[in-house]
Amino acid sequence: MKPHCYHDGKIVPTEKATLPVTDLAVLRGYGVFDFLKTVNGKPFLWKEHWRRLQRSAKLLGMKIPLPEKAVREAIDQLLAKNKGEDCNIRLLLTGGVARNGLLVDEPRLYVLSEPIQMLPRKVFEKGAKVIRCAHERIVPEAKTTDYLAAVRLQKERIRAGAVEILYVVRGRVLECSTSNFFLVKDGRLITARDAVLLGTTRNLVLDLAKKAGIVFEERDVAETELASAEEAFLTATNKNIVPVVQVDDLAIGNGKPGVVTRRLMTLFADYMARY
Repeated sequence: MKPHCYHDGKIVPTEKATLPVTDLAVLRGYGVFDFLKTVNGKPFLWKEHWRRLQRSAKLLGMKIPLPEKAVREAIDQLLAKNKGEDCNIRLLLTGGVARNGLLVDEPRLYVLSEPIQMLPRKVFEKGAKVIRCAHERIVPEAKTTDYLAAVRLQKERIRAGAVEILYVVRGRVLECSTSNFFLVKDGRLITARDAVLLGTTRNLVLDLAKKAGIVFEERDVAETELASAEEAFLTATNKNIVPVVQVDDLAIGNGKPGVVTRRLMTLFADYMARY
């Protein structure tokens, strides 16, 4: 598929889309976005993603210039361009052009379609490695465009053979650069709730766990708990559920994807198949 972008009532190839250099997203890195995918030709968890975009915009004092219906129509037009092929959808809300380079003026909304790029199968079968970084995002409850730490550490992540960067701060495990992070201890799911972005996939996994009778806790996670965890995994729109078997040089559990993780992966796959 060829990536396309919707803005100001028009759809153009993404490579031809433009953004003023005086936009706050360029000058100050001020903007929010949301990222979803289509499953069986439908925007997956659309309502949840739209509500999160609204929440992110509100936290940064921005107003989305289009109503939900118009944005869905734009997505339908992009999907038509893809001829039914499933894709990723990125909703990008920039701060807009500001005369003094600081005040939010009229935010600009872009809707982009992108090819789906899944991790290799072996990552899901054998598990993945993550590396730690001391970092906490500014306004973590909002999905902002500030990914400075994540971008800066990509070469180090690749050298380490890791799939993600795990943010830890003051002895607490928070989230990954583009994912939420879970531990399993005594058969219970444990994941952070404060100072993290509450991912749509994260929330769905908790809902599936509840229906399946899997007990979970949303609480602060101590970094020392990594050593005693039986299992760990990541959740994200573009990753689904990924078993984590190593954090830096520390093996998680027996170094293999665990029973609880596997069960949730199956439940999640079944949910997507029925969507």
